[in-house]
Amino acid sequence: MTEEIDLTKETGSCGANAPAVVLMRKWLETGGNREIKVLATPGAQEDQVEMWAQAMKEQGVKIVSKEKVDGKVTYLIYLP
Repeated sequence: MTEEIDLTKETGSCGANAPAVVLMRKWLETGGNREIKVLATPGAQEDQVEMWAQAMKEQGVKIVSKEKVDGKVTYLIYLP
């Protein structure tokens, strides 16, 4: 089963609740070699998820898929 992170429930867009921090924390807590499902709002959260994935590309992080459904952006992200 793919683990899910719902960023749409986060209250802040910076600091400890920033999407990049939430994703990095999840990666460090659970380890890699897995895919996670990430739900984000279009706009700022979407941009932050994509910037984080791009910044972590050299470490092997990649966006496997992205789709927009019901006002949310759903990503499947591979964590090495």
